[in-house]
Amino acid sequence: MPLPIDISVPGAIVPIEFRAGLSTVIVGANGSGKTKLAVECERQLGVIAHRISAQRMLAIDPSIEKISEEAARAQLRYGNAKPNQWGSELAARDIVRWGQAQPRFILDDAGALLQVLFGEQANTAVSAYNAAADGVPIERRDTLMQKLKAIFHRVLPTRDLTITADDIKVSPVIDETVGEHYSVTEMSDGEKAVLYMIGQTLVADHGSVFIMDEPEIHVHRSILSRLWDELEAARPDCAFLLITHDLEFAASRAGNKHVVRSYAPTTGWVIENVPEAAGFSEDLVTLILGSRKPILFVEGEQGSLDLALYRACYPA
Repeated sequence: MPLPIDISVPGAIVPIEFRAGLSTVIVGANGSGKTKLAVECERQLGVIAHRISAQRMLAIDPSIEKISEEAARAQLRYGNAKPNQWGSELAARDIVRWGQAQPRFILDDAGALLQVLFGEQANTAVSAYNAAADGVPIERRDTLMQKLKAIFHRVLPTRDLTITADDIKVSPVIDETVGEHYSVTEMSDGEKAVLYMIGQTLVADHGSVFIMDEPEIHVHRSILSRLWDELEAARPDCAFLLITHDLEFAASRAGNKHVVRSYAPTTGWVIENVPEAAGFSEDLVTLILGSRKPILFVEGEQGSLDLALYRACYPA
């Protein structure tokens, strides 16, 4: 199933399109069925889907046991180093990675992600060493860890990563001066989220559809668009499906934008396109961000009679 791909969603009158190097953005209010839609897209896309749920545990610890890159990739994608023992890779993904296909299952794959990154780094180093020992010209290429470090620093220029064969350290950078490093386990939630999303994007298989539910979690709005600019540029071979509540972030992405109005198990999803020029309508903004109440400005100080009078006339 190579890109580009269009999939049909039950109940929807518009297909969801996936194009290499571009983001398809889904917005909608709480309870409108966005997460179920992500699950449905993953089901239809099969093995090329690389889904990250909104409910995720970022236990990033480089002291995790190092295993082979191949086993780590299987662990990351399917929740098990030997997925075929569950009958198929897709069965393993539902049963193990997603806990019996629960839409709200808390994803805990940061350890497997680190194992892939360290495993790929080790294989690249061994290949270069063997080539040098045999007198064969060495083809220079960055490891995934080196790419991750470069993107991380461009997104968070006040932080620098030091990566060894089995550890990652973080150092603050102030006026181009690198400070004392600390363990990656002590990073803030925002730093962990940035590292995690960069790593997940880099390790996705060629031609994957990367499905990200609520990319804004723990990430400051000022760097969110910059982060996804970097990730899209790093993986021009992949398509991205971003499911978000952040309308400003959604508007900043190039690609198709859809609004999920509602979902019912019997009829499916009500989905609308958002015209590029029109932007998000007032009723949609109100639906997603919450109801807006009229505001009455009163000239008076706390405790004055006019404040008490207007409170009596216009109760909240």
